[in-house]
Amino acid sequence: MHMIANDQLYHTRTHIAAKVLKKKTISLLPAACIFLLFMQFCASDEPMYYFPIRNSRRVHTGLENFSRHEMSHYKGKHAALVVNHSSVDANFRHIIDIVRDGGIIIDFILAPEHGPFGERNTYDKHTYEDYEEKNLIVYHLHFFTPSSLKTMLEVPDMVIYDIQDMGMRCYTYVSSLKLVMDALEGTGKKLIVLDRPNPIGFIGISGPYLDNNFYSKHVASFPATLFYEMTPGEAAQYYRGEFGKKIDLTVVPLSHYIRDMYFHETKLPWVPPSPNLPTYRSAINYTVMVLMEGINISLGRGTSNPFEFFGAPWINPEILAENLSALKIKNFRFRPVYFTPSFSTHQGKLCGGVHLYYTGGKFDPFEVSYLIIRYFRENDQHIQWRKNTKGYVIDELAGSDSFRKAIDSGLRYNEYHRQIQSEIARFSRRRAHYLLY
Repeated sequence: MHMIANDQLYHTRTHIAAKVLKKKTISLLPAACIFLLFMQFCASDEPMYYFPIRNSRRVHTGLENFSRHEMSHYKGKHAALVVNHSSVDANFRHIIDIVRDGGIIIDFILAPEHGPFGERNTYDKHTYEDYEEKNLIVYHLHFFTPSSLKTMLEVPDMVIYDIQDMGMRCYTYVSSLKLVMDALEGTGKKLIVLDRPNPIGFIGISGPYLDNNFYSKHVASFPATLFYEMTPGEAAQYYRGEFGKKIDLTVVPLSHYIRDMYFHETKLPWVPPSPNLPTYRSAINYTVMVLMEGINISLGRGTSNPFEFFGAPWINPEILAENLSALKIKNFRFRPVYFTPSFSTHQGKLCGGVHLYYTGGKFDPFEVSYLIIRYFRENDQHIQWRKNTKGYVIDELAGSDSFRKAIDSGLRYNEYHRQIQSEIARFSRRRAHYLLY
């Protein structure tokens, strides 16, 4: 899709308006009328399907700052890298090559979900793999506990963490960071976190604080609200400080970063953090749709538009689009679609549903999720809460059973939000001490 920035659009309209003003038929109009015509031309109530650009500037990542200013101090040291395919600089040079050229010896790689090169849709089934062509051994983090990982980390002098996060608790990379920090506690080993932007920092804080009754190792592990508005470096500082972790932590910060930036404003390339977030637009939609993993619909996995399509075989797309549009959810629109997932929920079945369009601006993804799921639960008898061996999937994703119970009891979102407001406010106060930007 062709993206046009706000200022570009403004200047384009200005240029057109200027041409109009040159016409003799307009020249006789009073100046005030000309001005009103111009303002009407420039203003529009139509939704914008491109992302605005407000304070665009070239942000330098922690990796780039580390390689330029600090890496030489660690020459000859042995390191374990917690990295994946997103661990690149703006020229797509991978951290593996960067630190090796800087004289750091890589003992092994610790890979999060989706593998070291982002090639897997699910957790890897092997504890480790030998990548001979890169002279690397890769261990998959999800097989380790803090105690078993602590034994592994006796070998290197330090651990370097550099992964593009998504700024939400149920996205497993922040749980991987917590796992590594738990393993390093009290060891005296240095942890270096190379900071990266939070792609959804403009959203702010939202959702319930983690209820430990719904703890899970990867999805509901990091003690925060669902959307925590912190970069990985800030999250590491927060976790160490608030939970008394004895860790030798160094955060290499970003340069020129503003915390409410859209990702494209950083002028960094979008490297999909995982296979089903191919574009920044799909990543923003993911913030809304991830909680829909808790009900029995397809979220477009196995299509060309993951986390943009959602639906099910029994759904009439025209009716669904009309009814969701009637909810008047700000910043989003719905287009009726048919799609057939090649894997995941409703694999191989023709589904009716909608294409979710984000039209720009700040929003509360937790609210949007609540409104859509509540609509489904109240209007579609086929929609059920998904379950696993632990209970309801939605409770694990949300980190609380309050979301599910509020919907099933018919609460409006503002009523439910009042219930969790104190949790959000308390977390906001605590995290404020650790912010870098």
